[in-house]
Amino acid sequence: MYAQHFRPSLVASIVSVAAGIAIHLNVVADDGWGTIKGRIAFSKDAPAPEKIDVERDPEVCGVVGQFDESLLVHKDNHGIRNVAIWLETRDRIPVHPDLDGRPQEPPSIDNRDCRFEPRMLPVRTGQIFELKNSDPVAHNAAVYARRNTPFSEIIPMNQPLQKKFAKAETLPVRVDCSIHSWMKAWIIVSDHPYVAVTSADGTFELRNVPAGSWKFRFWHERPGYLQALITNGRPAPLEKGNWMLDIAPDKTLDLGDLIAPAEQFTAKKK
Repeated sequence: MYAQHFRPSLVASIVSVAAGIAIHLNVVADDGWGTIKGRIAFSKDAPAPEKIDVERDPEVCGVVGQFDESLLVHKDNHGIRNVAIWLETRDRIPVHPDLDGRPQEPPSIDNRDCRFEPRMLPVRTGQIFELKNSDPVAHNAAVYARRNTPFSEIIPMNQPLQKKFAKAETLPVRVDCSIHSWMKAWIIVSDHPYVAVTSADGTFELRNVPAGSWKFRFWHERPGYLQALITNGRPAPLEKGNWMLDIAPDKTLDLGDLIAPAEQFTAKKK
């Protein structure tokens, strides 16, 4: 009975809009997906690890030997560990079907030997992640979120805390143990899967990135946004840690060795 109230022009408009949306979605899918990879290396020899004096729970925390982990450089190839690289945009990011779902096992940070492991953890919005305690002493997690509600809670032994974030964070979120002052970690909260953390040898790789020109951010806990990277003997076009990169469909953009001048890593973030 309501069909008679639909004007032909209105129906035509609806069909046109729907077709436009379908065409747009097809264009995104047809653009394809590419890969980006590289290695970030320290410009000097690896600095000697700074030993930490353990005053709290030395019978557990002092046995393994604690060292400052805010700058970890591979002794052989100078690779810098725990540099975060992520795609940053306010636009909607197409996500490859292989990456669109959430993994069955929640990502986690463990308290083991009185240190957080891993030190840097990517987490997607709406995804459950866990904070664990594998030590025989008490630990807590003080999570200094900005766009989400911060919290500080004791982590029971062998009983993980399960949390999730509703909003993406603009910067990695610091995690402290208020009981053991040297313990720190970082959570990168993103609403897409295109986040990488450099491994022990400084390498990183992001697969199935949507083709196109995208802004990537390079961040490390000491300087914050990386201030400079050298590629093929020349400064990379890095501006406040941001680098516009062109991802070609079915291609790998290999950035090669990116040399990070050592001077930017001098200061420690509080």
